[in-house]
Amino acid sequence: MREICVFPRILAVVGLVLTQATIVAAQSPPLLQDLSLEDLMRIEVQHVFGASERLQPVTEAPSSVTIVTADEIARYGYRTLADILRGARGLYVSDDRNYTFLGVRGFSKPGDFNTRVLLLINGHPVNDNVYSQGQIGSEFGIDPAMFERVEIIRGPGSSLYGTGAFFAVVNVITRTGKSLHGTSVAVEEGSLDTHLVRAATGQRLANGLDFALSATYQQSGGAQHLYFPAFDTTETNGGVADGLDGDVFGQFYGHLAFRDVTITAAYGRRAKDIPTAPYGTMFNLQETRTKTVDRRTLVDAQYDRSMAGTRVTIRGSFDRYDYNAVYPYPGLTFNGPASINYDFGVGTRLGVDGRLTRALPGRQTLTAGGEFFDNIQQDQRNHYDNSAGSAIEQSSTQQGLYLQDEIRLTDWLLVNAGLRYDGYQGLAHLTPRAAVIFVPSPNQSFKYLYGQAFRRPNAYEQSFYSGGIPNTDLRPEAIHSHEVVWENYTSGWLRTSVSAYRYDADRLITLEAAPDSLFGLTYMNTGTVQAQGLELEAEMKFQSGIQSLASYAVQRATNAGTGLSLTNSPRHLAKLRVSVPGPTKRSFASAELQYVSSRGTRLGEILPARALANISFSQPMGRSLEMFLGARNLFNQQYADPASDAYVQDSIGQNGRTLRVGLRWTPWAR
Repeated sequence: MREICVFPRILAVVGLVLTQATIVAAQSPPLLQDLSLEDLMRIEVQHVFGASERLQPVTEAPSSVTIVTADEIARYGYRTLADILRGARGLYVSDDRNYTFLGVRGFSKPGDFNTRVLLLINGHPVNDNVYSQGQIGSEFGIDPAMFERVEIIRGPGSSLYGTGAFFAVVNVITRTGKSLHGTSVAVEEGSLDTHLVRAATGQRLANGLDFALSATYQQSGGAQHLYFPAFDTTETNGGVADGLDGDVFGQFYGHLAFRDVTITAAYGRRAKDIPTAPYGTMFNLQETRTKTVDRRTLVDAQYDRSMAGTRVTIRGSFDRYDYNAVYPYPGLTFNGPASINYDFGVGTRLGVDGRLTRALPGRQTLTAGGEFFDNIQQDQRNHYDNSAGSAIEQSSTQQGLYLQDEIRLTDWLLVNAGLRYDGYQGLAHLTPRAAVIFVPSPNQSFKYLYGQAFRRPNAYEQSFYSGGIPNTDLRPEAIHSHEVVWENYTSGWLRTSVSAYRYDADRLITLEAAPDSLFGLTYMNTGTVQAQGLELEAEMKFQSGIQSLASYAVQRATNAGTGLSLTNSPRHLAKLRVSVPGPTKRSFASAELQYVSSRGTRLGEILPARALANISFSQPMGRSLEMFLGARNLFNQQYADPASDAYVQDSIGQNGRTLRVGLRWTPWAR
C-alpha cells in the first residue's frame, strides 16, 4: 500500500517541475518548426572517446552509449559515481552498507564487487589487480565535481580493453583547468550528520599550461539506529545497530597538461563502519567496530601528438590499491573479549601502453595498440589478533595487442571490426567484435553490434580459498552478445534511441562448497546466463534551458540451466528527470524519478518494486556565492536491496529521506 500511495506525490513533484517547464518553454517558439533544412543538417551530435579509443560521433560508435555531462551532474546533485549510474538507462545500483554494486542488463549478483564492469579514468583502467573490483561509491577516489563527463559504453568491450570489460565500460573524463576556470570553495551540511568541504582551482594560462587541483573531505555519521530483524534478540540489542554506519573519505585530484604531455594524479581514502555483521561477525559491537578502509592511488602520464598524419599516444601509469578490514568475532571464552580478524589486500601495478590511429586510403581509420602491465604486488593477508595467520604474496604480468579498423564503404555505410590478443600467465585469449552501421544522415544511425568478452579469474578467486596455491581449474568467463541500435538527433532539442539485445554468458565464476578445500569453499566455473532486453530513451534540451530525459528498459536474465530469473534482476527499469531554469541567471530546479521493479533474493524472497524521487535546487546569491540544496528519496520510501551470502540477512534496508544544503563561493567570479 505504501508504494501505491507514494506515486501520486512523486507525480505531483514531477508535474510541478513540468508545469514550470511549460511556462518557460512558452517564452520561446518551438525549435523544430523554426529550423531550415540547412539548420537540420547542422545538428550537434555527442562524441564519445571510450568506444574506439578515439573521439567519434555517438551515431558512428560501435556501441550503445550514454554520456552524462558535468552540467547534468551539477543539476541533479550527484555526489558519487553510483548516483550518476543510477540515473542512466538500463542500469541499477545495490548497496550493502559497505560497497555499492552496479547492475547491467539484468545482471548484478550480490557480492560480486563489480568485477564484470571495467572502470576507466581518462581511458586508463582502474579496477584493482587483486579483487578486480570496480568501486563506484565514495571509495571511487575522485569527487564527481571533478568529472567533465562520464561515458557509459554498453556491451562487451574486451576487444579494446581486455579482461573485465564484460557487460560494460564506464569511462570517467576528468576536468581540466580550462573547464574549471577559477577557484571555488564549497561546504555542505546534510542528514545523517554529514559534513563536506571541497576546494578546487584550475586555469589555462596564456602559454598553454593547463592545471587543475581539488581536494574533498566528507564525514558522515550514517544512519544512527538501524534495525535488522535477523538479529532481533535480547543478546543483540533487539536487532538495532547503534551509530555503526559512519563513512569518512578524503579525495585529492591533480591535472597538469602542457603541449603534448598530460599528467593526472589522484588519491582517495575511504573508511566505512559496517553495521550489518557480515561473515558471521559480532552484531552491534561498539568497542571494536567492523569496518573496511580502502585507499587508491593513481599517477598517469600521457604523451599525445599527431605526426605525419598518424595520432600517436603513449602512456605510463602507476596504480596502487590498499584494502584492510577489521572483523570482530566472539571470543574463545564466554563473555570474554572479542577475537579480532584482520583482512588485508595490496595491489601495486605499473603499466605502459601505446596507440596509433591513422586514416588510410579507401576511407579507413585504423587503430593499433598494445599494453603491458607488471602486477608488482597482488598480496593478501589474514590473521587474528597477534597470530601469524595466512599470507599470500603474488605477482604477475599481462600484455595485450589489439587492432581496430573502421571502413566507410559508402557515405551511409560503415563496417567496424576489431581483434585483441591478451596474454596472462599460462592463459591466452583472442577477442573479436564487429559492427555494421547504417548512417542515412549525420544525425541518425542504425547499428548491428556483435561482441565477445572475457573475464579471467582474479588473484583473490584463484588463491584465497586454496591457501595461496593457484586454482588451475578456473577458466576465464565468456560472453557473446548481439545488439541492434537506432539513434537519432532531431533538430537541436531531441535525442532518441532504441536498443534490443541478447547475450549468453557462461563459465561464470561462483563460490561453491568444497569439503576437500582449506576453508570448505572454492571458486568454480558453474554459472550460465541467458538474457534479452529492450531499452528506450528520449532526451530533450531547449534553448530556454529546460532539459528532460526519460528511459525505460525491460529485461529478462535467467539461469540457463533452470530457466529461473537471476537474483537481484528487476524486469523493468524506468527513469525520468526534468530540469528547468530558475527565476535568475544560473539558477535551476531539477527533479528525478527512478523506478526499479521487484527483485528476488538468494533465499527466494521477492522484494517489492521501488519508486524514488530526488530533487535539487541551485540559486546564485550575488556574483560569487551560490546556494544549493537537495533531497534524495523525497517521500521517505522504505525499501531494501538483496544481500549476498556474506550476510545472515536476506536483504538490507536502505536510507530513507536525506537532505543536503550547501554554499559554493567562487572568488573573482565575473
